[in-house]
Amino acid sequence: MRRSWRLAALLLAFAAMPSLARAEAGVDGVVVTPDGRPVAGARVEVEGAELFRTTDQRGHFAFPETEPPVRLRVELPRFLPATYEVEAGAEDPVRVVLMPRSEVYADIVVSAGRDFGEFEPVSVAAVSVSPQDRPGQVGSVVELIEGIPSVAEDGQGGLFQAYSIRGIAGQRVRTSIAGARIETERRAGSTASFLDPLLLGDADVVRGPSSTWYGSGALGGVVQLFPRRFEGLEMWAGVVAGDEEESFQAVGWGEDGWSLGVSHRRARDGETADGDRLFSRFEQWNLSLARTWELANGASLDLLLLPSLAEDIGKPNARIPERITSYPEESHLLARASYRHPARWRLDLFAHPNDLETLNRSASSRSVVANDALDFGLELEKALDFGETGARLGLELFGRRDVTATETVVDLGSGAVERARTLDGDQEEASLFGAVRRAFGPATIEVGGRWTWIEQSNRGAQNAASASDSALTGFVGLRLPVNESVELAANVGTGFRFPGLSERFFSGSTGRGEVLANADLDPERSLSIDTGVRLYGERLYLSAFVFRTEVDDYIERVRTPAGLDTYVNLTSGTIEGIELDGAFELSDALRLTWAGQTQRGRTTGGGALANVPSDRVEIGANWRQGRWTSRGRLQHRFSKDDPGAGEQAIGGADLLSLSVSHELGHGLTLRLSADNLLDESYLPSADDLAVAAAGRSFGLAVGWRPGAAENSD
Repeated sequence: MRRSWRLAALLLAFAAMPSLARAEAGVDGVVVTPDGRPVAGARVEVEGAELFRTTDQRGHFAFPETEPPVRLRVELPRFLPATYEVEAGAEDPVRVVLMPRSEVYADIVVSAGRDFGEFEPVSVAAVSVSPQDRPGQVGSVVELIEGIPSVAEDGQGGLFQAYSIRGIAGQRVRTSIAGARIETERRAGSTASFLDPLLLGDADVVRGPSSTWYGSGALGGVVQLFPRRFEGLEMWAGVVAGDEEESFQAVGWGEDGWSLGVSHRRARDGETADGDRLFSRFEQWNLSLARTWELANGASLDLLLLPSLAEDIGKPNARIPERITSYPEESHLLARASYRHPARWRLDLFAHPNDLETLNRSASSRSVVANDALDFGLELEKALDFGETGARLGLELFGRRDVTATETVVDLGSGAVERARTLDGDQEEASLFGAVRRAFGPATIEVGGRWTWIEQSNRGAQNAASASDSALTGFVGLRLPVNESVELAANVGTGFRFPGLSERFFSGSTGRGEVLANADLDPERSLSIDTGVRLYGERLYLSAFVFRTEVDDYIERVRTPAGLDTYVNLTSGTIEGIELDGAFELSDALRLTWAGQTQRGRTTGGGALANVPSDRVEIGANWRQGRWTSRGRLQHRFSKDDPGAGEQAIGGADLLSLSVSHELGHGLTLRLSADNLLDESYLPSADDLAVAAAGRSFGLAVGWRPGAAENSD
């Protein structure tokens, strides 16, 4: 690993050099929306000179070879074209304001790669969503992002409910919080369940070939979560009653670069629509503390601290009561520091100590597995401009230290106690990555690659071992505006995932049973291609993507002749699908939305691939008039009668969610909500241990923002 840190030092010295794009003369500016938000991906052209640039994540552009006076033309579908006269002697930077073509586009945020500062992918399928966008009561990350095309629940329910993207799930989907990579020893994958939605600003979901941008574990896509930054004082409290029973409270405050949020959430066991008990209880406390400093040299420093503690977490599954799995305690402390330099380089550091206790109970035994880990990372990136070509170079280091699993088994008949350290591992990972983006007329082409090296080891006395590996991935992306209203996109990329420490080295008890490690696993790999179109009409927005993913060496859990489970590189296959979403503005007060997805996954032998969700279509309505706001969503889930390995057939369902908010005045807001209003009995996923979801529930929440602007009727 010492060589990796030497590479970091060399790249840091390189990053400190002035950007090649900075010059004393020329035209320099930013493109923003009317409310000041930067517009990335806009095409800026110097009329009469055949010079053009694409704005970066800050909305920035520069023409160092051009002297004023010049006339700029700025274009981006969903915005009205704009021209700007830069007069001789004008001071930099110039500020160009783009007006949305319609009110519907002012709220559509297509985001990808906010973790990458100056240089982000512009061709991939991506969307941003916040808890305020959803009807009903959002109680977890999966409830927030489910409904985005090709995003669905996976695995079993409860607080740790996982998700899939484009039919790929578990540790093959990357999750990050403010750029910090979140790992877990749970085979179901990380869901960042320790971040309460009350403290969440928004979530970016990137679908498709993303491993080159994000590294190992992004075969299906990436979920990026961004903690909320509070402005002023805000308080919320509420309850959910019915087949789900939950209470929550939160208080947030922000001023002068500071933001502080505290939340508490408690859930009791729920019930299905058929009256069966759901073991879905938990209690959780969260805190979010952030501070941003604007430094004298134009740089900025941002610090983030996220501690979380949860207790008595239930796990609904079909083995109850023969085998009951719960999590007595889960704790996290995520600390992140981010430094941005005006010479267009950035440095991000994070540390994430975390632990989880798993309790498995049966009639004959009681097993407790205590998992502990310290995860940490560094990412250093430099953005460059070479005339009409933009580039980024970077280094990412990621490590896991003292990743332990200690199991204590009590025989309830004899009282005998056995204790063993079943995992005691470390992981070191280093990546070099780069990308180039160039405009060719109206088209923008991106090409990039990433090389990653990993070393994993286990010090356990029973199964001491080590393994090292490397992977090389690449991608090509194209975005082509056809006219002011239509743009096309296409992407081809390779992906990979290294086996986790638990898959290679952990042997012991899990929520699914006894497992035996396999240190000889190979990385999973994929080849993905997608193509899409986005249409921006006067009142209409429509997006459609078609994708195909070929997977190889999928790591699957299989049963040995001795009755134990183990992991092998078993499956290869293909996943194909179509995803749609859009919106239509019926009036200034009423907007309709819709989304849909269909996916099919087949192994090379013709069988069904696991984790591919059932087809879904939904329609929503958002209405706002004066002090009133209402949101509704009706989703139809088709049946799935072709389950893969470890799955079961599931029936269809119609799910209706509604919410109504009213601003009472004096900063008070009242919100009523309902989930599963039709009281459908349905399985949220095809996992063979999944049980029916909660039935109908109703929510009541009250918020207070003293000093908030009053809306007139």
